Amino acid sequence: MKHWNRNIIAALIGLLIFSCTTSEDEAEKIATGQLVLHTSSGQRTSESADDYGVMIKNTEGETVLSFEKLSDAPESISLAVGEYQVQIFNQEEMPYITFDAPYYSGENDFTIESGKTTDVSVTCTLKHMLLTIVFDDKVKSDAKSYATEIHTAHDKVMIDASTSNKVYVERSAIVLETTIEEMDGTLLNSKQVISGLEEKTEYTINISY
Repeated sequence: MKHWNRNIIAALIGLLIFSCTTSEDEAEKIATGQLVLHTSSGQRTSESADDYGVMIKNTEGETVLSFEKLSDAPESISLAVGEYQVQIFNQEEMPYITFDAPYYSGENDFTIESGKTTDVSVTCTLKHMLLTIVFDDKVKSDAKSYATEIHTAHDKVMIDASTSNKVYVERSAIVLETTIEEMDGTLLNSKQVISGLEEKTEYTINISY
């Protein structure tokens, strides 16, 4: 009889452990949901979004999950129930001014619900402005030298005959300081302030005498 009692008690304990484990597993499943990301590009870029980084933050701005490349992320990402923001970017920080490293990024807010799959679309767009500085043919032929210094809110760059005339700059008002040196050594200086450029992505600025 004692042997049977021990078997019954052991079975009850095992059942209790199984029941608690099952309840914990079910609670964990209920407390999470799935995120499925979809990406697109709003502007011309030869880069693949598969190589872009991914960062998921909670409402406190804390990073809860990140991937060096989008291609490293699973098709379905498991997250705890809550509100988040996903950011996708081609580089971690945007340079204020660059000739060859334009910054593309996109973000979207979303909510993970218990046991549900949330589809989130992120469009990655160019965050810089692309400026093309065009010096007039007369300047190129008649001047001994010419240059324009572009000032943004946080940085500056010089454009002259030795540099590319296309440059990516942060979206802000810009100041152009142009110096043209004539053949006899006379210096012609001009200053131009241009604002309201944030609405477009590409601008051509013509410089002449």
